[in-house]
This record gives sequence, C-alpha cells and structure tokens, in this order.
Amino acid sequence: MSVMTPIFAACQRFDSQRGDAWTRYVKWSGYAHLSEVVSMDTILCPSLIDALIDEDWNFNVHADNRVHYFRDYEYLKRRIAYDGAQHNLLALIEAPDRQVSESDLWPSTFSFCGYDILDSNNSISLLLNCGAFPSIFGPEDVNRFGLLDHFARAVEIAYSLRQLFPDDFHCNDCRIWAIARYTNAT
Repeated sequence: MSVMTPIFAACQRFDSQRGDAWTRYVKWSGYAHLSEVVSMDTILCPSLIDALIDEDWNFNVHADNRVHYFRDYEYLKRRIAYDGAQHNLLALIEAPDRQVSESDLWPSTFSFCGYDILDSNNSISLLLNCGAFPSIFGPEDVNRFGLLDHFARAVEIAYSLRQLFPDDFHCNDCRIWAIARYTNAT
C-alpha cells in the first residue's frame, strides 16, 4: 500500500442556511436526503482563499491547480478565521488506493465524510454538479453529504464515467477524492 497523506482546503459551507440557493439545488439535484454538501466543487462550495498572501507559500501545495490546497490545517484554520457555521475545513486524499477510515489517515479532529469524484480540473463534482448520470448512479448512492460511502463504489462509478463518456472533459480524466471534515471547533 502507498502512503496517503492528506492535504487541506477551506471552502464555504453549502446547506439549508443558504436559503433559496439550497432549496433550488435540492430540487434540481433530486437529492432530497442531503443535510449538507461537503465537496471541493468550486461552484457549490467556493474556496475561502481568494488570493494568496506571501505567508501562504510556506504552507501551500506548490503545484499547478493546487496552490489553494495546504499541507498544514492549523495554518489554514487561522488564515481563514475558521467559523464552523460558515466554513468547511477539509482533509483530502487524491486518488486513494483503498477504503479509508476514521483513524488511519486523518488528524483526530477530522471525521470522514465520503468519496467525491471530480473532473480533471478538480473543480466540478460529477456526483453533485454535473447533471444526471442515471445509468451509472442515482440519489440512493450518495450519503447525506452528497458523497459515496464506499471506495469500491467510487471506483466503479469513476470507471463507468470514463468509459461511457470519453469525449466529455468532465468525465474523461475524473478523479476520486476521499474527504474528511474538521469537526473540533476548539
């Protein structure tokens, strides 16, 4: 097994506190059972880091399309002035190679939420914000966060999307991400 080390991102929460936007989303998506969307989808859950500051370069990931991800969640928590009612601080594993659990990868202050499948730009969730793929998955597949609970199902869905939609830029290089959320507001 490979070593999987989480990176961290901060984004806006998307739940019923967002009023009409939430109501419209639930109606459009058909995911009436959601309590909240926990995702890196930049439309539903925009990043809280609009522009980098000099100090960020001591803590962020130095790679294309990754500079808004960080290696140190305590720094990121301070940087965004974390407010659990409005923000999600996420621990992320790109392309996990196995089912992950509460205890094997995440700091103890994080709880595993599930697996998302993102497009090649890591910006749009194929599960939550890319229209329907009823022949591949449906509302019954996603948990209360809009994510998949089981790694094997995430692998199956991502494979099917790549095979059935090879010309769709959202699907042809989609990636699985494991997501945990910061739960300790102290």
